[in-house]
Amino acid sequence: MEYQCFSEMMEEMREIHKMIQKLTSQKCHHLTMEQLKLIFLISHAQMNQKEIAQKLRITEATLSVRIKRLVDMGFIERKLNEDDKRHYYIVLSSQGKAVIEEMKRDFHYVHQVVCKDLTDEDYQSVLKVVKKIKRNLKEEIE
Repeated sequence: MEYQCFSEMMEEMREIHKMIQKLTSQKCHHLTMEQLKLIFLISHAQMNQKEIAQKLRITEATLSVRIKRLVDMGFIERKLNEDDKRHYYIVLSSQGKAVIEEMKRDFHYVHQVVCKDLTDEDYQSVLKVVKKIKRNLKEEIE
């Protein structure tokens, strides 16, 4: 594959990523994809900060910043662990619970926009190519 084609492919992937993030943010209470992942994760299970960081594959310091922003926005809160008063669970606030279904619908809408006019075969082909690219890069890095 010549450099021009490779460069064009990388630019297209970068633009797609930016547009998906922008549309998601516009539709989902101006939250980032990372904030939405956190909200959806804690909506399914009560976890402490360490467990969440492990699930999201990020550092606790990075997670701490995200949690603070979402607490400030009113979507999540820290709940004291009754068994161990030194630790907190991260849970949805009443506001977070009130908008979670709306966020799920909005995220579904974004998914529909992204996949519009794609057949299942198209989708699987794109996913297969993206996974190959990821594997190639991962093998080289490791």
